[in-house]
Amino acid sequence: MLLWLIRHGECELTAASDAERRLSAEGRADVAKVAARVQAARRPAPELVFTSPLQRARQSAEIFNAYWGRELRIAEFLQPHVEPSKVLLALRPQGNRDVALFGHMPNLGLLLATLIWGLPPREAVVPRGAAALLDLSEWEPGKARLLEFFKPEEIP
Repeated sequence: MLLWLIRHGECELTAASDAERRLSAEGRADVAKVAARVQAARRPAPELVFTSPLQRARQSAEIFNAYWGRELRIAEFLQPHVEPSKVLLALRPQGNRDVALFGHMPNLGLLLATLIWGLPPREAVVPRGAAALLDLSEWEPGKARLLEFFKPEEIP
């Protein structure tokens, strides 16, 4: 199965609350650039799209979803600082379906590292607006292989 891990783009520094911080103009442009590159790669659209409830992640998911056309599902397990084990526990019931996750650091970096390298957890860096595509056989540590990694600064 395929798993997309996508970090929100650059966002405002101030807002009424952290949850309400929106993407900046640059953040929207970066996410749109990566989404267009992902679409050009002709990978199949994920069957399920989960996003953190925080505004900047939801906005990033909406930009990608303009191509994918899936229902966006709000997932509390994608908030910052949720441990990879809790994310994997939430995803196991999805079976072998292709999934996209929109979230934050450090949890996306920890999840990426856990899926590729196994335990103990280490942190990989997922830059703002970046998208990582993994191929995995099951929702377990060490069972994934990185297929592609798109960073906004590497796309003309």
